Amino acid sequence: MPEPTEVPAPTAVPEPTEVPAPTEEEIHTQITSQVQAAVDSWREGNGAPGVSAALIIPGYAPVAVASGVSDLTTNEPVTTDDYFRIASITKTMTATLILQLAEEGLIELDEPVTTYLGDWLGDHPSEDQITVRQLMDHTNGLIEYAFDPGFYFEAALRQDQPFEPEEILEFLGRQDPLFSPGSDYQYETGGFVAAGLLIEALTGNSAAEEMRSRIFEPSGASEIYLTPEEFPPTSVVHAYARAELYNALTLLPGVRDDLGLTVNNDDPVIDVLTGEQAVLQSAGWTGGGNEAQLLEVARIFGSIFNGTLLKPESVERMISPELATSNYGLGIDVGTGEANGQQFSVYSHGGGVPGFRSQAGYLPDHDVSYAFSSSLIPLPDGLGVALLRDELASIALAALDS
Repeated sequence: MPEPTEVPAPTAVPEPTEVPAPTEEEIHTQITSQVQAAVDSWREGNGAPGVSAALIIPGYAPVAVASGVSDLTTNEPVTTDDYFRIASITKTMTATLILQLAEEGLIELDEPVTTYLGDWLGDHPSEDQITVRQLMDHTNGLIEYAFDPGFYFEAALRQDQPFEPEEILEFLGRQDPLFSPGSDYQYETGGFVAAGLLIEALTGNSAAEEMRSRIFEPSGASEIYLTPEEFPPTSVVHAYARAELYNALTLLPGVRDDLGLTVNNDDPVIDVLTGEQAVLQSAGWTGGGNEAQLLEVARIFGSIFNGTLLKPESVERMISPELATSNYGLGIDVGTGEANGQQFSVYSHGGGVPGFRSQAGYLPDHDVSYAFSSSLIPLPDGLGVALLRDELASIALAALDS
């Protein structure tokens, strides 16, 4: 008889090792690394000396990164604590404040501005027709004084003397209207300067005080300042102008390019901070005067649309353009971007002032807000703010899907 075959004992199957879920700190580090890489790539591509950016994703800690240098002559690294001029992003905050006053019954959007300011535009033929709403949706027919050769000439003769808001409106009052109020769209800044005067007339306080108490503080944002009434504790980063803006600035009296600075393969730039700052820090005011750390700007944009600063009906008024031919509501652009092959809705505003190019926005379907600023203007074609906006949105949406 054959010997019985011995049956081997069954091999024990090891229990599967459970992979621990990443901690909140690890997730935040990963998202921060992705944002840093996106900002580094964007800055290196367009040649900006310095960039600061922030991204706020619901359920995650806010992310703030910086890339590059704050000064091309010293190569001092830029940090998230540095201040940038966010220019026309200020318009969104001014419009928010006006909408708050409307919620309180202090102002009607479709009333003529003269109801509240009286003679505010001198002999301008549209003075009695322009409404409060039209100040904020660029349908008032006023010219954009910031790009007007006549204003540029006046500013060049007084670089060390700040502009008063009334002087801006006096200049606009001497210009012919572009079209009848309400009939067309043309981006401009003077309407938001007039909105600042409305804020002061209706509250009895300075625009800076009202913006801080009504916009900044409720948003948890302290490091943002409306010049020329208040200033950051340290100067904004050194900022640079290239191309046609370099040519225009170097024609100003007393402005010389003695440093020979360049970006992107010997593209000459001029450091805007080497000249007088009085005009740059006053001419925009409530249409473009805020200086800020970028995380604070992202916080404010989230607060505008998530119910912190405005009632839902006010948000709806803000994001509803009056003209079918315009995507601009009240101090905000209503548009789309593309992330991970899919389109997303975005409420955004850009900002451009000598030396700085910026954007801030909010993704309403995802409660995501972002803000960033570069210390170079104009940015090269194809390497502008939309590119980084879409990269930040891609990171945020991927995090929410994970």
